Amino acid sequence: MMLYDIKNRLYYKVLNTSEPKMGGSHQGRTWGYVPKKLNGKTVKFWLDYTWGRYMYFQHDDKWYRVQYLQSNYKKSNHDVFNGVLINLVIDGQDLKLVRGNHEKKRLLA
Repeated sequence: MMLYDIKNRLYYKVLNTSEPKMGGSHQGRTWGYVPKKLNGKTVKFWLDYTWGRYMYFQHDDKWYRVQYLQSNYKKSNHDVFNGVLINLVIDGQDLKLVRGNHEKKRLLA
């Protein structure tokens, strides 16, 4: 599965997962969410601000996760500071969940 960012024409790899445990099981863990449009509906994308690397969302009674900091190309440390690294927390307000191979679709974007 993939998320397709309509405005920026980027693909994000999506993995099936179980529902995240957002309770207070780990001391100092802070959960929050970012509302985004997914296939025309507003969906909460949950993320752990303290230790997390993934955003979690529910679609059709299934939970998925997507890494919210990623690059669509190979990068060096210099490129990260020039904006090559994409932050899904800020970008990607209008998304589509599509089936397919992430690597092949990314080449078409």
